[in-house]
Amino acid sequence: MIVMAAIRTNAWTQAETDLLAVLKGVFGDAVAVVFHNRPADLNLDVPLIDINDDWVRTHGLRVTPDWGWRCGDYFYYALRQEYPDYDHYWLIEPDVVFTGEPALLFEAANADSSDVLGIRPERLSNPEHRFAKALYPLATYRAIFAITRFSGRALDRMFGLRKTKTDRKVRANNVPNDELFTFSNVFADSELSIADLALLAPEWFEKGSVETDPKILIDTLKDNFELGNSIFHPVLHKEDFKRKIATRIANRHGFIRRGAQSFAHLEDSDLEDIAEASKQQLLEALRVVRRNALPPSE
Repeated sequence: MIVMAAIRTNAWTQAETDLLAVLKGVFGDAVAVVFHNRPADLNLDVPLIDINDDWVRTHGLRVTPDWGWRCGDYFYYALRQEYPDYDHYWLIEPDVVFTGEPALLFEAANADSSDVLGIRPERLSNPEHRFAKALYPLATYRAIFAITRFSGRALDRMFGLRKTKTDRKVRANNVPNDELFTFSNVFADSELSIADLALLAPEWFEKGSVETDPKILIDTLKDNFELGNSIFHPVLHKEDFKRKIATRIANRHGFIRRGAQSFAHLEDSDLEDIAEASKQQLLEALRVVRRNALPPSE
C-alpha cells in the first residue's frame, strides 16, 4: 500500500512548519502542501499544489463563497490529480498536533486498507442540518475532517459525484460540507469501506482530544510527558488563540439587536461607555478563569 500525506492550509505559520516536520519524519518525501490562495511570493521546500477559485471552476466544481473552509474534499481532488499513483492519501489540517511518536499512529493505520479512515464516523444526529438537505435521500454520516485518509478510488468516485451534484439547484447555504458529502456517499457505496481510526489506534485517543471545539493552546501540550502518544485538535499558537477567542466573544451579540429601538437614542459616547464597561467586566471574568486554572500555590 503506497501512501502519501498532505497539509491543507491557506497560510504558512509556525503550525504548518511544525506539522510538515512531523509528516516528513513519517512519510519522507511523500508529503505535499495543498495551498488555498497561496501568496505569489511564498515558496517552500516541499511540493506545493495550488487551489483557488479558478481551479475549482476549471474542474467543474461549485464555487461557494466559503468553499476553502467548507469543501476540504476539493483539496483531496487536487492532491489526487497531481499525484495519481498513490493508493491512499492523508489530508491533515495544521491545527492537528501529535505528542509522543506520531509514526506509531500512522503505522497502526497502515494495518487497515479500508478506503476511508476517519475518527469515529457516525450518523448525523440532525437530519435537518443545512448541509444535509442537498444529500437527501442519502442517510447522512460525518467524521471530523481535520485528519482523514482516503483511497484513490474513493476520491475518484467522490470527485465525480461532486461534479454531478454541482448541476443541481442547491442554495449556496445548503451545499454539503466536506465531511457530510464524503462520508454519506461512501457509506452509501457498497463497494467502498470505512474504518474508525480511534479503534485502530485507541491509545492515541485515551488522553487525546479531536473535536471541533474547544480550542487548545499549544502551550498546554508542550513538554507534557504525561500525554504520551496522543492526538489533539484544534490546537492553536498563542496569537491565533487570542484572535479567535476575541472574535468569538465579539460575535456573540445577538441579544443587542433586541434592544435596537433603545440604541437609536444613544450617542457614540454612550456606545463607548458601554464598550468600556463591558471590557472591564470581561477582563475580570477572564482573570477568574485563569486563576481557577492555575495550579494551587505551595
